[in-house]
Amino acid sequence: MHTPFRSTVSALLLAAMADLAPIAALGQNSVREQAPRYEFGAELRARAQTRNGGGDDPVKEDAFTTTRLRFDATMRPTRQVRIFVEAQDSRVQGFASGRDERALADPIDIRQGYVALGQEDGPLTLFVGRRELSFIDERIIGVRNWSNVSPAWDGSELVLRRGKDSVNLLAVTQVDISDGFDPPSRTRWVYGAVGVIGSGLDGHQIEPFYFTSRRPVDLASNLGGVLRTAGSRFSGLLSQTWDYQVILAGQGGRTQDQRQGAWMGVWALGKTLEQHHLRPRLGVEWSYASGDSDPEDGRIGTFDTLFPGPHRIYGQQDIVSLRNLRALKTGVELHPRRAWQVNVDFLDFRLASRHDGLYQTNFVARAHAPPGGASSAHIGSELDVVLRYDPTPKVEVSFGVSRFMAGQFVIRQVPGGGPQTFLYTTLLVTL
Repeated sequence: MHTPFRSTVSALLLAAMADLAPIAALGQNSVREQAPRYEFGAELRARAQTRNGGGDDPVKEDAFTTTRLRFDATMRPTRQVRIFVEAQDSRVQGFASGRDERALADPIDIRQGYVALGQEDGPLTLFVGRRELSFIDERIIGVRNWSNVSPAWDGSELVLRRGKDSVNLLAVTQVDISDGFDPPSRTRWVYGAVGVIGSGLDGHQIEPFYFTSRRPVDLASNLGGVLRTAGSRFSGLLSQTWDYQVILAGQGGRTQDQRQGAWMGVWALGKTLEQHHLRPRLGVEWSYASGDSDPEDGRIGTFDTLFPGPHRIYGQQDIVSLRNLRALKTGVELHPRRAWQVNVDFLDFRLASRHDGLYQTNFVARAHAPPGGASSAHIGSELDVVLRYDPTPKVEVSFGVSRFMAGQFVIRQVPGGGPQTFLYTTLLVTL
């Protein structure tokens, strides 16, 4: 039996094969050959941040500054070949001695370096090398740009396009951060496919996806093993001012000697008031990721979020990830002036299962439920306010303040856990 996704993939493959001849001829029959082109860019980001209060980690020392400098170069020998290289220098100042700095510091390294074959918007493009990846609104695989050392992937990706439809086929390995040149990981890899179906849907889009992934096993965090994750994202406009997205995914596989069976869902709705002088966008989002209801039954029910970039989605403080979670998010985005933007979000977090734990964005189980289950599923609530100012297209200044109000689960299960305030300011300059 052929699924719609398989039919779409087959159609795209046939279309790409039909177009291979002009591609092999380097576009001589379709477009005029361009002369070699070189481009150079740079980005500097500096951030100062401080945190006080118990939160979900009362022993955390969190008052320091970070800097990240990136240089990139692009060469296009022909319209069909593009070579991209990006160097990165990440450093941290004022960090407590003896703590692991690998998430914050990686001096002078090659972050990306790949060759792209085929036109950027043509029917077929093949990427080979090291590059950043982002799929499904960064909820499955994300760039994690908030981090001072955002991850990259080694491997290959084939992109097939036909009109508003496309499919990405990838086989990649995550890069390990090390003191020297960052090597590809031997224990974290992903094979998969992500489709985009837009033809004939009148402003709507369907993005089916399938991933087979492997990660080191950590039974304390219900993490790792070989997993299969399949689902789809549905998004679009309900009218000129209403937008929506729905993401659904199921997961199976094996974590060491235990079977995995889990699922997640996201439902979001937004309304933009274009006629108002502040052009506010109002949004509400409900997220659910299953937890493990019985730690002793040999079956793991905790959804594994794979390799996302959750910072902007589940709060500025990065206290939770989409694992054993029920999250309600409401917010408003305002534009008081052309160069100003204000975001105000309120989030409420609860455990999906009182027999499972609280998982941070680094996938660590910050707290486990006691035997028999927790008496309260409430993790806490968070209020985030972010102000962004863009005086020029190449300069961005932002300031954020976040207050976490601890729920009963954090108060009872995290020693010293309690309210927490997080402040940061960031300067970003691009050239």
